[in-house]
Amino acid sequence: MQDTSRTVAQMRTAVDSFRFRGATGAALMCAALSACGGAQTQGVGSPAALPGVPKPFDINNDGQPDAWKFFVAGPDGDRLVRKEFDVNFDGKVDVWRFYDAGGQLERDQMDLDLDGKVDVTSFYAGGQILRKEVDLEFDADPDLFKFYEQSQLVRLERDTDDNAKIDTWEYFVGGKLDRIGHDADGDGQPDADKWKTMEQPRSAAPASEAPAAPASEAPAAPASEAPPSAAPSDAH
Repeated sequence: MQDTSRTVAQMRTAVDSFRFRGATGAALMCAALSACGGAQTQGVGSPAALPGVPKPFDINNDGQPDAWKFFVAGPDGDRLVRKEFDVNFDGKVDVWRFYDAGGQLERDQMDLDLDGKVDVTSFYAGGQILRKEVDLEFDADPDLFKFYEQSQLVRLERDTDDNAKIDTWEYFVGGKLDRIGHDADGDGQPDADKWKTMEQPRSAAPASEAPAAPASEAPAAPASEAPPSAAPSDAH
């Protein structure tokens, strides 16, 4: 119960930061979620069709449940399948976390602006983050996609004109931005003449030894990686 209270306290701080500081606050909320693994909440807006028997928690001792763990029966006893948080204690779910059969986190979803809609969905495998989908415009359509390898950011894909098509690619090497590509003609691929390579530090190889990748080596994400334009239906 102490871990759950600490988790919700961290998330409430992050949400307050988001509401008053915009994108900076959103980043803080994401950081808080990455750092905590405690129970979460179910309130108005929880996906009714999702499986699991809830175990409620009252974090702020107001007589109303604020956090829930959901369990399903298994051959070895009850198994945790989901956790939910009502971060600001308004009776509505703000964060969902889903667990696989092995008990590992496989997906989490966050409502950053507290309007009842999912704004960030993160996907995991083997305890490591694989991808994040972010709705920067808060219109229920993700427009920023972040891809990771061994939990390190390797690529960003952006829809900068809100037409549901990726038009900007950013590649990272060693955690630092390496090159940026743009699609100016709308064909869904980075244009060969639109690549910009970041200036390398003095200790790195000269620019002549580290050219920007040709378009054939840096395509847009394949269909299997490109998420649907709308947030998953179980987030509402």
